[in-house]
Amino acid sequence: MSDTFDKVSKTQKKREAEALLELGRNLTNFPDNSLEKLQLDPKLRNAINDFKKLFNTRGAKKRQLHYIGRLLRENQDETLLKQIQNLGTSPKLPPRYPLVEKIFERIISEGDQAINEIVCEQHNFDRQKLRQLKSNILKAKPEKRESAEDKLRAYIKIMKE
Repeated sequence: MSDTFDKVSKTQKKREAEALLELGRNLTNFPDNSLEKLQLDPKLRNAINDFKKLFNTRGAKKRQLHYIGRLLRENQDETLLKQIQNLGTSPKLPPRYPLVEKIFERIISEGDQAINEIVCEQHNFDRQKLRQLKSNILKAKPEKRESAEDKLRAYIKIMKE
């Protein structure tokens, strides 16, 4: 009876694989000097470098990302996860426009209620445009989400200026 509780379900394995795939996606966004600090496995480091050089022709980046995920699963190491957390989970620079980021986060977290309040406070914003941009972010595939987020940030920045 204890054997049934010790087994990991197929769904749980998929969740873990997807989490490692997302970790691999984050690793590909880190600058080279940060990757050197992580002391990665040479195979994994080469796979990340290859990913950065690829064009997205016929799903090349997607296949390479899955390969990186597989390497992470094979070399699943707690020290690597701790090093990444110490280095910082986001490879991006801190926001240059804190007000834009504040409005952006509010729209994403609160949704239509925040959009209505923002439009009432600042009449130059277009309610329909904000809803459309927010919807595009929520519908976007993971590889396109950053682009959709940048469009919303750009719109907020233009309207604030």
